[in-house]
Amino acid sequence: MDRVVKATGYDGLSSRAVTEPELREFLVRCFEIADHELPSAAFWTRGEVSGHFAMSFSVGIEGRLAERVGRHEFARRFAAHFDAFVLYGDTEPPGQWTVVLPDGSSLRAAMEEDGDHFELYAASAPIPGLPDLRPL
Repeated sequence: MDRVVKATGYDGLSSRAVTEPELREFLVRCFEIADHELPSAAFWTRGEVSGHFAMSFSVGIEGRLAERVGRHEFARRFAAHFDAFVLYGDTEPPGQWTVVLPDGSSLRAAMEEDGDHFELYAASAPIPGLPDLRPL
């Protein structure tokens, strides 16, 4: 019997704000779908945030697309494509997040959140442009 992958969502924060047309183009290329498939196969929301991040995003995708591009790979492609660092959560210990850098490397980080304001305060490796983070 074939394994069925359920629809899922990829949520995160980006250090770079991305316009709706840029995000749309990225999703079509990332998931290798036709432009007209985007509203039904993958949908998104995005919002402005402050602190170490400029944008929040939430991408809902069909199971077939999740098989094609997993959560970490999505964050890696997003970070490289937009030259940003991307924070997302998956299986980290409580209070920690994964951050993917534009070069594809990833690390763990801890942050403080106050509404739509997100500040990293510790990381397991240096993050370019954020020299004051303490070691995690």
